[in-house]
Amino acid sequence: MLEFQPIGYLKCSRSFHTQQPAQGVLSNSEGVIELIKGYNYEQGLKDLNGFDYIWIIYLFHRNSNWKPLTNPPHNDEKGKKGVFATRSPYRPNPIGLSCVKLERIENNKIYVKNSDLLNDTPILDLKPYIPEYDSFPDARRGWLENVVKQIFEVTYSKTAKSKADYLFNHGTDLFGVIEAQLRHNPFDKTRNKFSKTETGYLLRFKSWRVLFEIEDKTIKINDIESAYTSFESILGNDTQEDVITHSSFKKHFEPLKTS
Repeated sequence: MLEFQPIGYLKCSRSFHTQQPAQGVLSNSEGVIELIKGYNYEQGLKDLNGFDYIWIIYLFHRNSNWKPLTNPPHNDEKGKKGVFATRSPYRPNPIGLSCVKLERIENNKIYVKNSDLLNDTPILDLKPYIPEYDSFPDARRGWLENVVKQIFEVTYSKTAKSKADYLFNHGTDLFGVIEAQLRHNPFDKTRNKFSKTETGYLLRFKSWRVLFEIEDKTIKINDIESAYTSFESILGNDTQEDVITHSSFKKHFEPLKTS
């Protein structure tokens, strides 16, 4: 029986997979890996500061099962793929591997960006990214050769931007949800990312509602709304902390109109 112990944990503003793109290079998320003290891990960071990128080996701590066939975010529309031919988190051993931008190191803390990891991810190991060993730009890409990637620009109305900023500052990162779900291949036929309404489109995240429209290759976020009409009961899988955020949000923005 093999046993592994985390050397630390990653902290960031995103706790749900819908807030993160499929690959770190598509993410603007920042985070900090805090190594556990008392094991001399800080000494193991010596000379790592000289690298621009690092590999992170970690656990998919939110997954409890695996799937032999999976539907990756970017698909060629030819059916499900074998899990070993994808980067799916639903693996027999829930081990992840991501390459992230190394910003700086301070004592036992490693600051990174362009990360696709979720908050509280257990970290198993760190390794430097070495271009001449780790990059093979002419390598075959398998079924990915047939994938069409569509990238949309995302813009915000004044009201939507102020609401997203407010929520981000109160612990809810809707920027991540919007970027992950709408910027890349929003019309992916294998996923129901949003629904159509009489006035545009609706994206749901927990008890938040994102209203937007699409024109050509531009997605304009028009407004963000709370699904709560009263606070007599908790909606969905919200926590009491979520309810407090919804309540303060409605009190703060109720007088405003979409601009």
